[in-house]
Amino acid sequence: MDSKNSNGILTGNSLVSCIDELSPQDYLDLSHCTQIATKSADMAGSRFADSAAWLNEYVATLHFFGWSVFQDVIQTRTRYDVSKSVAQYLITSAHGMHDTRQGNAMIDTLDALKPDTPALYSLDKESLMGERFQVLPARYDSKGFLEIAVFNLELVVHTRKSSFLFWDLEKQGAKIIQSRAFLKLDKRVLEAKRTLLENKSRELLMKRFDLRKKQAH
Repeated sequence: MDSKNSNGILTGNSLVSCIDELSPQDYLDLSHCTQIATKSADMAGSRFADSAAWLNEYVATLHFFGWSVFQDVIQTRTRYDVSKSVAQYLITSAHGMHDTRQGNAMIDTLDALKPDTPALYSLDKESLMGERFQVLPARYDSKGFLEIAVFNLELVVHTRKSSFLFWDLEKQGAKIIQSRAFLKLDKRVLEAKRTLLENKSRELLMKRFDLRKKQAH
């Protein structure tokens, strides 16, 4: 499957939500950069033991391949109450972003993910059922530059269950601890390092799930 009509990507502990249909090359580049950054951060330290250091290495790797941090630096940990489900929290947060299309894009991404049992199982495994996971809304800005927001998330809950994104948390007193960064791609930097990017991506054994919402007939 390629980028055509894709609503998002799941790879490792990262869920990418796409507002627009990305070009095939941008789709692959974003997938590969995300996977390489995850691998690099995992080699530097545990995403569960020290999420701040892990996220710093993750963003540093993206920066190496041309993703520059904007809107200041990585925002430190912020705590939010989760009254319904993690999925609903993500939709509400996306609706509150500067680009109003983010909310609908997140709904489509989650709708594509929910019936995908292998993808859900992989996310549960990679994130330890929500202990550490990431959500990355992606879009083109008004000038055509590819942007992503990286939301590094920790679900704090007494009991963990599979398909944690969609579990009803109304009576669980659940919280989300969030750090975030905003990045914009300079394609000149990425093109200068394309050979390295492609070589590194071929070395990876990380699964990638291309999420496409099933169309109603």
